[in-house]
Amino acid sequence: MSRSPFPRILLPILLAAVSCTWVHRPLSLRYASYNVQGRLADTSMVRLLEPYAGVLRRTMDDSLGWLPVTLSKELPDGTLGNFMADSYLQMAKRRFDSSVQVAFVNHGGIRLNAIQAGRLRRGAVYEVMPFDNELVLLQVTGAQLKAYLDHIAKEGGGGVAGVRMAFREGRAEDILVQGRPLEPGATYLMANSDYTVLSGSYAGLRAVPVRRTGYLLRDATIDYCISFRDAGRPIYIDTVKRIQHVP
Repeated sequence: MSRSPFPRILLPILLAAVSCTWVHRPLSLRYASYNVQGRLADTSMVRLLEPYAGVLRRTMDDSLGWLPVTLSKELPDGTLGNFMADSYLQMAKRRFDSSVQVAFVNHGGIRLNAIQAGRLRRGAVYEVMPFDNELVLLQVTGAQLKAYLDHIAKEGGGGVAGVRMAFREGRAEDILVQGRPLEPGATYLMANSDYTVLSGSYAGLRAVPVRRTGYLLRDATIDYCISFRDAGRPIYIDTVKRIQHVP
């Protein structure tokens, strides 16, 4: 019989130490605030980035055209959201499929409350939509479109193009698509955001086949504005309300 190298009295203690798992739980949590009076610039980093920063500033200051009115983010729909939806609809028609009928903008994805009338800077478009969301196309039935519009009604509204409707008790009613009453059995080609369709709060469109375009929503708005600039015209803004609240 081999003899243990540890004295008998130590062996239980060693085994207990090896087999135990220690759990540490905080007893309290405290925060401290520090007042920063100034900052020191990393001059070597500033010198490294300055050539790129200069190019970026000039690019973001590039004029995309002239806004004749101030664009505002409002509910149930505002000029800013509808302008963005118009740009998605028109550029989707021009670049991908002329039969696209409707386009939508998630209200929460609009990250500026307003864009002032006057010269429209490229940087303002980046500020209003800082995410690299992609334009997608999907064909939906009238019933699926109605369900999506009901979701928009429950959310309080959003930017829309190609659609006019009324909100009544959290539902979309009196719906017109391209000036005609919505037909539940008809099919409609929709332009939307990949985030909204594939991973947003509304899951009702996730089973619908999606055509990815690889075209950023931000680029659609930029190209839309440039088309007016190159034609020597102000950017067209439709100020008519597309959604009405009714009792």
